[in-house]
Amino acid sequence: MMKKWSRIALASFLVLMIGASVASATTARVRSLANTGDYISDDSAVNRWYSTLPSFGNQVNAEMGMWDGASLTDTRGLSWITACGENGKWGTYRISLNENALDHPGFWMGNPFYSGHLPGSAANLGAVDPNLAPGYQSTPMNKWDIAGGWELSDAVALGVSVTQSKWNAESSAVGFKASNSFLSIGAGFSWTNNDKLVFDASATFGSASGDSKIDAGGGATTAVEWDSKTAFDIAARLFYDWKDNVTLVPVAEFATSNYSLQDKSTPTSTPIAIPNGDKNTDFMLGLGMNMDVNQSNMIVFALEYMHRQFEYSNGADAAATGEIDKITTQYMPTVRLALETQITSWFTTRVGAAKYMVTSEEKFIGGDKNKITQGTPTFDPNQVTPNGFDWFLGCGFNIAEWTIDMELASETPFNVGYWLTGYSNYATGAGPVTHIAAVWNY
Repeated sequence: MMKKWSRIALASFLVLMIGASVASATTARVRSLANTGDYISDDSAVNRWYSTLPSFGNQVNAEMGMWDGASLTDTRGLSWITACGENGKWGTYRISLNENALDHPGFWMGNPFYSGHLPGSAANLGAVDPNLAPGYQSTPMNKWDIAGGWELSDAVALGVSVTQSKWNAESSAVGFKASNSFLSIGAGFSWTNNDKLVFDASATFGSASGDSKIDAGGGATTAVEWDSKTAFDIAARLFYDWKDNVTLVPVAEFATSNYSLQDKSTPTSTPIAIPNGDKNTDFMLGLGMNMDVNQSNMIVFALEYMHRQFEYSNGADAAATGEIDKITTQYMPTVRLALETQITSWFTTRVGAAKYMVTSEEKFIGGDKNKITQGTPTFDPNQVTPNGFDWFLGCGFNIAEWTIDMELASETPFNVGYWLTGYSNYATGAGPVTHIAAVWNY
């Protein structure tokens, strides 16, 4: 059944050797391995590759950590996955209790690649009335986060995911009303034709909307509405067992979003100061390899090409020479490398690194351009390239039915050995552990 072949075809030989509870690993593991979740088999895949859910049933998963803009799941969350019927005959289902929408494992932040598609980044809501701004910028509370997966045959599985986050505010004393809502609906498909080839695909649609309104009486109101014209993501990956100990994984993804503001004031409305909307388009191609060097060590290596384009959906007037038209960022390439080592039957260590080769081009109305490469001192505050290098540390503990994984701050080795090094300053402000995830399998 699919639970069997997915464990064989997707999981590396190392994971299988460690045992079932370690195979049911966590997002802290993925983060410690330089965010290479697309290129390995891991329970956190259910947050992004929805059709893998039937392969990871019967567990309780807890997540805790510091939000840093690249989390794969919530800052805080608790989920329950269970298979109904023998071997999941009636499907596998998940319910999650999560924190805010920007953190939950739906369209928004199910994958770090979505980080450029967050609603609320347009800056001119306060141009109509400063009191309206919080209604647009605040993150709504997560209300629903449910998913289901079904094995249709030995070769095919389907999965769906629905999340909703929303809040409402009202004050009769000042005639104020506001609301904010994010909704995401995702579907996934998995297929295999043998024990050497597995294909996963997913599509996610996101809808974000909100409004802020102040009733001044006598039919006069100050109001702004914002909406998402387009927000969706499609992705696919293929696991190919090239050799007994080497799996090749090509990945492709496309994501786009478009947010804008409208003045709905009465009796008359005026154009909102521009720019007043954001449009983002992302494209990524990746090729990864996970290799079991021996029974105790797995190496993951990946190369990724990423193209990101930002422009104002309601941008400056064409005559406004010197205003920003668009910013294009090329990652050529991003290189990821990670090592996972089983020290003992109950203790695993992880180390990872990511190198970003980035070129950013800023185009202005009128034709002027600024172009910089990674490492160039920033001379324009609007044109910021990401950090060119990331370093990751982690460890895992396998105790009975429990798997506990930790992502460690890069300063931890120095601080733990304070009596040797004399160093005790966590620049991250997070202490020795930045993310903890635990799974109880039953």
